[in-house]
Amino acid sequence: MRLLIGTYTDIALAPSTSKGVYLYDLDSTTLQATCLDCVQVKNPSWVAASHGNAFTLSECGDQSWLHSIAIDGNTLRLASSKKSPGDDPCHCVALNGMLYSANYSSGSITAVKVNDDGTLGETIQNLHFHEHSTSPRQLTAHLHNMAVSPCGDLMAASNLGGDCIYLMRINGDGTIATLHTLHTTSGSGPRHLTWNNDGTRLYLITELTNEVMAFALDGNRLVHMQTLTAEAEKGHGAAHIHIHPSGKWLYASVRVVNNGIAMFGINGDGTLERKAFYPTGTHPRHFAITPCGSLLLNACRDKNAIELYRINNDGTLAYLAGHDIGLGMPVCITLL
Repeated sequence: MRLLIGTYTDIALAPSTSKGVYLYDLDSTTLQATCLDCVQVKNPSWVAASHGNAFTLSECGDQSWLHSIAIDGNTLRLASSKKSPGDDPCHCVALNGMLYSANYSSGSITAVKVNDDGTLGETIQNLHFHEHSTSPRQLTAHLHNMAVSPCGDLMAASNLGGDCIYLMRINGDGTIATLHTLHTTSGSGPRHLTWNNDGTRLYLITELTNEVMAFALDGNRLVHMQTLTAEAEKGHGAAHIHIHPSGKWLYASVRVVNNGIAMFGINGDGTLERKAFYPTGTHPRHFAITPCGSLLLNACRDKNAIELYRINNDGTLAYLAGHDIGLGMPVCITLL
């Protein structure tokens, strides 16, 4: 199993030993990880992959860039770079010959064409949003995450600054158009999103209140179903959310105050039931689950390591001590 790992290479919080995007091989039997290659780019905080290519971004304020990376066997090669039309892109999605990026500081989503050779082409859309909210981190719109529905025709996007989720149609030409704006609780700070397997339910983790919210898709609208806290008490600093391939369980990571992963059971109607909370290494910013559903890989930024957890048959997690992948400030894991 091969992994693409995005890292922070240059941030004010602490020095990092990482250089960019890494390609690793993880032996699924021995759990031995081997670094195969690295392509040097600054602050590649998210990595997407599509049709033998990887796409990343340099999250660097108004000097941010978008990059395409060719994957040739066990090697990586920087194929093209393009100045980002938005400031501080923090998430990207590669889909149907397009690269979409969510721009945190600009409050926008950018759509860039991907050429047949995998290089980045022209910008065809730079869609700005203006909703903002009440807390000091919400004075302007901050687009944070995009989730494409399983059928591929809808995109949900979170605005941390505006306490809202946008449900958008993906048009045939690659542009996007807003169908519905759903407002969340004031001051919640929507961060990451994930659809269930059949695209009828959408789940959200809020960064500023550590809440997990469930929504039903009703035509071209999202309807709120439920809100639970990721921990026993409301906190702040939540990061990522993901559903197990079986569709039975949902996991959400929490940082800053406490560090851990919350586990929820998914009921038949899509509502959630809190099951457990597992303490982890410091600052679990992102995690990935293997397609077979047996492993959870947890990127702990401030531990400078990726932790491995076995996912048991009942969805519970077991930390596999001694199998951490040591790497400076890992912040994104993409499975190839």
